Amino acid sequence: MLLKKYHTDLIKKNKICFIKNFVSLQREYDFNLISLLIEENNLMILPKSNIGNLKDIFQICKVSNCLKEFKTFFDFLSKLFKYERDPRDEVDLFFSLASQTGNCHIDEEDVFILGLKGRVIYRMYDIENKDYEINKGDLIFIPKNIKHKVIGINPRIVASIGFYGKRFK
Repeated sequence: MLLKKYHTDLIKKNKICFIKNFVSLQREYDFNLISLLIEENNLMILPKSNIGNLKDIFQICKVSNCLKEFKTFFDFLSKLFKYERDPRDEVDLFFSLASQTGNCHIDEEDVFILGLKGRVIYRMYDIENKDYEINKGDLIFIPKNIKHKVIGINPRIVASIGFYGKRFK
């Protein structure tokens, strides 16, 4: 996992932080793996965009214990940034089978988004109104209360690592 002091300083100051090639992912994250995780762990899939059929954006909640690397990412970020534990803290997967745009929204938690498959644009509506392209292995930190929109360029899978608790100094 590649984090420079510049990146950790931005995150500690609650600033949007994009890290190209944060991690080199050896596993192939694809829809066969998603299907296997759902089956082996009895996971629920939630449609997020309510378009209907397979054009929706889908969420799989609470996957931190499904794959070792999800737990590793969660623990690493939690300890590095000293988050107070909250029962809602977790790793969720978001995926879409087609190019898709989500609604503008504001998260109530700090979110670290890790690209697992495909290309995704995260459009931020803050001071800069900037777009960030996330690919496999890239990470973006989005502090809570930052309005943003997700634009899937092609079928995609991302891990969303969310922390609701405050950070200790």
